[in-house]
Amino acid sequence: MVQSIFFLFCLILAPLVAHLRQWSPTALFAVATLVYAAFGGANFVSTQIVLSNIRETEPAYRDTYYVVNRGYVSLNLGLAMAVFAVLTWLQTRFGAMLYPKITKALFWLLHLGLIGGSAFSTMLVFLLPKPRRFIDYPEFMETFILVGSWATLISSIAVLGLLGLLVWSSALTWLASRNSGH
Repeated sequence: MVQSIFFLFCLILAPLVAHLRQWSPTALFAVATLVYAAFGGANFVSTQIVLSNIRETEPAYRDTYYVVNRGYVSLNLGLAMAVFAVLTWLQTRFGAMLYPKITKALFWLLHLGLIGGSAFSTMLVFLLPKPRRFIDYPEFMETFILVGSWATLISSIAVLGLLGLLVWSSALTWLASRNSGH
């Protein structure tokens, strides 16, 4: 639980500091990428170290979904942030970054959606009371499903907004350069 709280704290604090220092949208995506990559790598390595010390159950736990997925979730989220960091950098590099404030707002939507789907739902496991009977599990899981569904919806809206903004800014820049050439 301490690791989840620290992960959530770093995920919110690192981009917030970058935002308060008025860094570019590319820097916000890059900072989030670094935090996801650092914690994803640390989770994967710590899981592998723990499993390497368990010799008698080694065949049973080595390639389970949990072991393989433990670090890759954060690494994949970091990869998604890295793709958007490169796209926003290319926009800035070629003069197509027309709406940096909207890009920052969409970054925060995407980032909070990803946090809600990964780190926050992990914390809910420790915070919510566990059901005492097997029949109570559907109601217990309803909270996780609700948080995950809203996080997915928010992330999807942010991704569509970022891609739409990329196409719109690029088209406006291309049309402006085409009209100024004639």
